[in-house]
Amino acid sequence: MKATILYYSHKGRTAGYAREMAMYLWSKGISVSLSSISDFDQSKLKQTDFLLLGCWTCGWFILRQHPHSRWKEFTHTFSGTFPIDKILFFTTYKIRSGSMFDNMKRAMEISISTPVTQLKSRTGRLTENDKSLLDRYIGIV
Repeated sequence: MKATILYYSHKGRTAGYAREMAMYLWSKGISVSLSSISDFDQSKLKQTDFLLLGCWTCGWFILRQHPHSRWKEFTHTFSGTFPIDKILFFTTYKIRSGSMFDNMKRAMEISISTPVTQLKSRTGRLTENDKSLLDRYIGIV
């Protein structure tokens, strides 16, 4: 199995969170590709089983949270080409993630009512709950 983790980070917290996810999945025997959105070759999506997409939370402190416009532009280029049940969204935030995940779905033209696996972190550290969710996401019990 192969997981691709793509992120857009502002100050490094989201990148750190992505790295921790990559290391955890790798420790579970998953082949992992980790990349910022600016360095990613989209032809590699054909070789991936799981797609983890992350961005830091832009917006006001507790209102109008949204992914950065660069993340939206990047993900829009391949929206609809990857199975939704194999996508995971993640974000880092300061106070609340608020409407971030709904806006990530909108950017990828996914219905708001469609469930997509989600991880969020204020600290950028992978918690035991996060690890448990990743295990369920990739099918490790």
